Amino acid sequence: MSTVNPLILQRINDALNFKEADRVPIWEMLQHPGAFAHFAPGVPFPECAVIACTCLGIDATYGFYNVPADDAPPRGSLVAAAQTLWQTAPVFPTLDALVHWQPPALDEARLEEQLLAHYANMQQLCGTELLYLPQNGGFEFLPGYDTDTIMVFSEALSADMPALERFWDYQAEVARARNAVTARHHAAPVVQCCIDVAYNTGLMVSPALLHEHFFPRFRRVIEPLKHAGIKVIWHSDGDISSVLHEAIAIGIDGINPIDSGAPGMDIAAIKQAYGQKLILVGNVGCNHVLRFGTPEEVRADVRRCISAASVGGGHLLQCGDGQIMPDCPLENVIAYMDEAHRFGRYARG
Repeated sequence: MSTVNPLILQRINDALNFKEADRVPIWEMLQHPGAFAHFAPGVPFPECAVIACTCLGIDATYGFYNVPADDAPPRGSLVAAAQTLWQTAPVFPTLDALVHWQPPALDEARLEEQLLAHYANMQQLCGTELLYLPQNGGFEFLPGYDTDTIMVFSEALSADMPALERFWDYQAEVARARNAVTARHHAAPVVQCCIDVAYNTGLMVSPALLHEHFFPRFRRVIEPLKHAGIKVIWHSDGDISSVLHEAIAIGIDGINPIDSGAPGMDIAAIKQAYGQKLILVGNVGCNHVLRFGTPEEVRADVRRCISAASVGGGHLLQCGDGQIMPDCPLENVIAYMDEAHRFGRYARG
């Protein structure tokens, strides 16, 4: 962290503490071979991604993703399709598999060694003009997105709740241990906790289930970060507006990506409702504007987002996907970043 440009650190810390810095910081994950090739032709991955991020003026990232070719050979149960990797084997193919699942032993010393090495390697890769911020603070509550596992979990809700609770308790224990490492070494000023619980149309499970089983575990998972003064950003796609009050009550400091495609996730309304109680990370439109709009429409959406959420600090720009996907036209990506730098300056006159 000490090698990162102090201006970038100040910009991000100001935003996290509801202060207006020189401009609104940009926290993005760039998953865009077109940008890699444009800004760093011939440079191998992941170094090309770092160059692209710094050329675009991105302040912080939670990682890089190299898009696999659709004809790439399978890697175990992972297959390439539609520019991403898909898990073909269900997490739990049957209820019996969940009931008889035995959690592996947790080696906390090994976990600490691996995590600290990862943090050091990522920041060394990012260099001085890009801050690495981890996204590993969450735990698996609804694992996998395959039909078999979803059906097994649905069945377990009525047939064998203890089996589910054993799974959740183990996942929460691992996540808490991971966050304890981050906290002990104060490895980042903010950590993203990735736990999806919603679709654009609403929650994946009932609010009652979240209240009884999710939020108490989430509170325990983030306790080490909270005690260390590290900000906690909850990442969930979809419309989580109906449970935001409970998320704040258990200690989260902010949310992302605030998907503009979810009706309840209007960033202006959330800013007005929660003010300095909630850090907002998002929500430049991705589903329609970044993918299908013109560069001028992208610029207009960036201005909308900044105007709605950036006054008084507490806002970091990010697209509503949580990452810039490979199907966004390069000219739109460039327009997004250019307008963020131009319009996002607090001292503009």
